[in-house]
Amino acid sequence: MGIASLIFLTGAIVLFAPLKIVENSRTSTDTQAIPSVFSLLNVNKASAKDFEKLPGLGPTKVKAIMEYRRKYGPFKTPTDFLKVKGIGKATLKKLSKFLTGFSTSVSLHNSSNGLVDINSANAQEIASLPFIGPVKAKSIVEYRNSHGPFRSVEDLKKVKGIGTKTLDKIRNLIAVKK
Repeated sequence: MGIASLIFLTGAIVLFAPLKIVENSRTSTDTQAIPSVFSLLNVNKASAKDFEKLPGLGPTKVKAIMEYRRKYGPFKTPTDFLKVKGIGKATLKKLSKFLTGFSTSVSLHNSSNGLVDINSANAQEIASLPFIGPVKAKSIVEYRNSHGPFRSVEDLKKVKGIGTKTLDKIRNLIAVKK
């Protein structure tokens, strides 16, 4: 009876000990896997510390991004990031949902403090805003052409397809020049 109890106890330890280790490792892994909350980052104004908060970017890649921006000027399109040493398609794909503020020669003339002026920007420039695609951009331009210039950022809610949630997501990226 004593030997049977000892074998049973040993078997139970061997059987359940690995489960406890796996359970503990899952807890620490799950805790580490919880991503930080990220917000949109203006690629042409962000500091190195801002870039370091993004997933997939360490100090070396951030340094390369800052050097590229200093040497070649503002990022005009997301694909400009592929020209940065150490940034490949996989990294760009991870980052793309967090990046904004790309400029073109046209949008630089239609901006106020790096913001897209919805009264003078063309559909392509407006479509470059996050959460605004070509269809919504076209609707914004058509509304502006039919009703005159927007008087405030809030006026964008009058455009079909632009609601409070969308406006809140782009509010800090747009301006209304009169």
